[in-house]
Amino acid sequence: EDWKAAQMERYNAPMGTEVIPKLSFEEFRQLPDDGKRYELIHGEVRLTPSPNTRHQTVVHNLDMSLGQFVLQNKLGEVWTAPLDVRLGEDTALQPDLIFVSNARATIIKEGFIEGSPDLVVEVLSPSTVAHDRATKLGIYAAAGVPEFWLIDSQAKTVEVLKLQGKKYFVEATHAGDQVLASNLFPGWQLPLNDLFDFRGRF
Repeated sequence: EDWKAAQMERYNAPMGTEVIPKLSFEEFRQLPDDGKRYELIHGEVRLTPSPNTRHQTVVHNLDMSLGQFVLQNKLGEVWTAPLDVRLGEDTALQPDLIFVSNARATIIKEGFIEGSPDLVVEVLSPSTVAHDRATKLGIYAAAGVPEFWLIDSQAKTVEVLKLQGKKYFVEATHAGDQVLASNLFPGWQLPLNDLFDFRGRF
């Protein structure tokens, strides 16, 4: 009886309640493109807020520096959002920046990345901090993404997280006049002052 009551409760949702079925990645890919950024998390579609200028500047500065280095040294490929990274049957995220090494190049498909990149970068916005830190962290760890950078454009900090087993550990936290670097890119360095160069606007 309790079970039946629970089922009735489910189907007696208030009028006007939007019921969205859980989607597979294939179904998610077939949704019409309305120009907005969406992610698929365990079958549920989530709208990602449009990035602000501070966010865009950081992604651009990182992409210009790291993308050039990766290209010149033939290390792999660097991509920026929006690009789906499929991390399961019903999960696809759109990291702000993605690095796929030559060794993992087979995961690059025509319309998306199929599996775990070597590095994902998320630039935190006030509206996405909890989502990026809580939800995405767990998904990237479960998918086996070896390295994850969390960039806080407000605080001007970068956390470099390395996967050990199934959990991320903070390898380094960069702030102030420090320089961003990684074992993934031997010889590459990016001063935080250049990464967070907002040209005095904010």
